[in-house]
Amino acid sequence: MTTELEYVSRGETLATAVERMFRNGINHVIVREGDQPTALITHRTALLAAYRAEEALSDVSLTRFGRGFERTSSPDRTVLLSVGHLRRSKTGCLPVVDGMEVVGVLTREDVLSNVANITSETLRADKAGHEWTRGESDNR
Repeated sequence: MTTELEYVSRGETLATAVERMFRNGINHVIVREGDQPTALITHRTALLAAYRAEEALSDVSLTRFGRGFERTSSPDRTVLLSVGHLRRSKTGCLPVVDGMEVVGVLTREDVLSNVANITSETLRADKAGHEWTRGESDNR
C-alpha cells in the first residue's frame, strides 16, 4: 500500500491532476473538497476524460468528476480480500479508508512487488485453518 498520497482540490483542473501524477511518478491523485476526500483520479480516468472533453486539460474542471469511490478497502481487511476488490475495480488501484480518512492506496504494482509475502500469508492462513479443523475433529 502506498501511504504517500497526493491530493488535488475539487476546484482545480485536470491539468493540475495530471501534472501531479507525472511530477510524482504516480498513477492516481485523490480529489478533496476541504478536508474531505471525494474522488480518485487515475491516469486512465484522466485520459478518458481528456478524450471525451475534447478540450485542453486546463479547461477541464475536476468538478466534472463524480463523487465517491467505486470500491475501497480498510486497513484491517486481509490482503487477499483487498486483492479481490482490486481485481474487480476498473481503476487498478484501491483507496484504503479508515473511517472518513484515506490512509493509503493499494495498487496492482504493490501487489506484484509483494506477491511472495501474499503467498506466505495465504499458506499460513490455510495451514492454520487445517490445524483448527483437524483439532476440532480430534475432540469429537
